[in-house]
Amino acid sequence: MSGKASRAKGSRGQCMAANLLRDRDWIVDQITGGIVSHDFTATDTNGRTWAVEVKNCAGILPAHKTQAMEQGKARRLPWLLMNKISGSSSWLVQRQGMAPAVWGEKLDSTNQKTASQAGKPQRFFELSEQDQV
Repeated sequence: MSGKASRAKGSRGQCMAANLLRDRDWIVDQITGGIVSHDFTATDTNGRTWAVEVKNCAGILPAHKTQAMEQGKARRLPWLLMNKISGSSSWLVQRQGMAPAVWGEKLDSTNQKTASQAGKPQRFFELSEQDQV
């Protein structure tokens, strides 16, 4: 994939991830593009601000988590890593000090597309502790 196409894919992933957080009532700050540091910061409903790293690629690699951890440390913020799960409308969400969760988009009932495909805000779900085993 060319550099331009890779950046466009990354940008699309960042927009989808930001929308997923916004739909959960998080406040998302300006997207930085991840050139120098994390992709963006987001503040959860408890007022905690996170350094967010987004990966929109086929594999979920340990290096992604390492990168998110380093960037959070550099910004003196807890880290949050969002990996798009290839071939699905779901995301693996890993947060410092919390169990990983899978967040997915709901289907738009009018045309059976995911919310991002339909251009609408995305919803999420989390696995219960029992499902995470």
